[in-house]
Amino acid sequence: MSLVDALNVVLAGEYAAIYAYGIVAAHVTGEQQIRALSVMADHRQQRDRLRAQIIDQGGTPVAGEALYQVPSPVTSPKQARDLACLVEDRLSGQWAAVAAASEDPAAAALTSVQCSVRATSWTGSAPIWPGSL
Repeated sequence: MSLVDALNVVLAGEYAAIYAYGIVAAHVTGEQQIRALSVMADHRQQRDRLRAQIIDQGGTPVAGEALYQVPSPVTSPKQARDLACLVEDRLSGQWAAVAAASEDPAAAALTSVQCSVRATSWTGSAPIWPGSL
């Protein structure tokens, strides 16, 4: 996968994350809602940086979707936190792919780790991958 392709995959993930955090923020309250809105703002900034980076690399940034389908209904704070965890877990893998495609992988690898930490912080446990036990 080329660097531009990897960047576009993670850009699509950032669009989805922004959408998902709107849902998360609507279903949590207090400090968790403030945090969800803050993380959504971080993902918007990341989206903007990615778009610029793709253009700088001579590529064309993918467009966001008008609507995203979440994997399961979100009607409770727990389901909202689970969604945030899932989004961050998926982004972590996408950022790892950017690191693998990059000549200077440190920044993308760090972002992957940050996503993993955020995923764990929403639910209190790390996702388990097949074969990891």
